Amino acid sequence: MATKQQQAQSTQVKNRSASQGIFITGTDTDVGKTFVACCIATTLIKQKYSIAPRKPIASGCIRQPDNTLLSEDALLLQQACHSSEPLKVICPYQFEPAISPQRVIQEAGLNITIQDLKRTCETSNNNLITLVEGAGGFYSPIALNGLNKDLAIQLSYPVVLVVANRIGCINQTLLTIEAIQNSGLQLHSVIINKITSDSFYYAEGLEHYTKTPIFDVSYSANKQPQPIKHWKLL
Repeated sequence: MATKQQQAQSTQVKNRSASQGIFITGTDTDVGKTFVACCIATTLIKQKYSIAPRKPIASGCIRQPDNTLLSEDALLLQQACHSSEPLKVICPYQFEPAISPQRVIQEAGLNITIQDLKRTCETSNNNLITLVEGAGGFYSPIALNGLNKDLAIQLSYPVVLVVANRIGCINQTLLTIEAIQNSGLQLHSVIINKITSDSFYYAEGLEHYTKTPIFDVSYSANKQPQPIKHWKLL
């Protein structure tokens, strides 16, 4: 028998073809979007999907001995998705300063737009699910001319909202849900990420204020991705 969560999800989430994707955003920065994205990838692989991971832009990258930059988030996505695509395809715009992408673009004197980021998310293989991770929160600036919201609108993928299990998360979640829905986007699900070993569940009661399916990801000290119980793409 299907759980209430599964029934709610099946009525809210429209069927999507395998050529579609998911846009992963957060209520804020440092909520664990990459870890949850890796958990989603693990779940999708278990459900026999193939995935094209995309982290179109990343700041705070690590300079390597050969003077190249490495986005650790992109590397984790590549590994979790079992992707053979090079990191430069997964994350083509990488910057060292740990500041907002929009500001780092300005300081570098570049002209990277929402349209540029959208193009980097494209894949020629229609059998892949495109898993796109934004940068920062839903309203965080991500390009010279727009926010994560604007990229999500351009892609028109269902949105997964990642929430850190900490005090104030219900308020932040409801505000972001409203922002996503007001943008005309389809909100697929909310995922509560237990970012610490604290056993207190700060999102208790959230289900009373939204019909969006809510799922949990348990704390992992080694950040090992885990399948998300009952989470489904369709």
